[in-house]
Amino acid sequence: MNPSYRRKRYHSQRGSVGGAAKDPEESLAGLMQQIEGLEARLHQLKTGLANLVQLQQLEAAPPPVDGQTAAQELQRLQAAADAFELELASQVLSWQHLREPFWQAVRFGGAGIVLGWLLAWLVGG
Repeated sequence: MNPSYRRKRYHSQRGSVGGAAKDPEESLAGLMQQIEGLEARLHQLKTGLANLVQLQQLEAAPPPVDGQTAAQELQRLQAAADAFELELASQVLSWQHLREPFWQAVRFGGAGIVLGWLLAWLVGG
């Protein structure tokens, strides 16, 4: 194998893995945005879990002397827990996460059907 072929092959494959960005500063900025988003999401998850734990503790504990304040706190925590659960469910079932597997299933399922029809035609015909 001659060295020029290897060099051409290396340069042609170089950008294929991971879709390398044209500008390293752009990719760094994109990574920083993703990190900030993940940090915000982690903070939100920790807050939601803390609210759920606090709600469970209040529900398990005997009612305090000041019932009205406790009821308001319980309502506030219940509303926060409901909003947290709704947000978790919406992020699990978002179209963004399902888009790629959906189109892969459509593509490969369609290719399987066409291949099946072709084989049935060849065997039956």
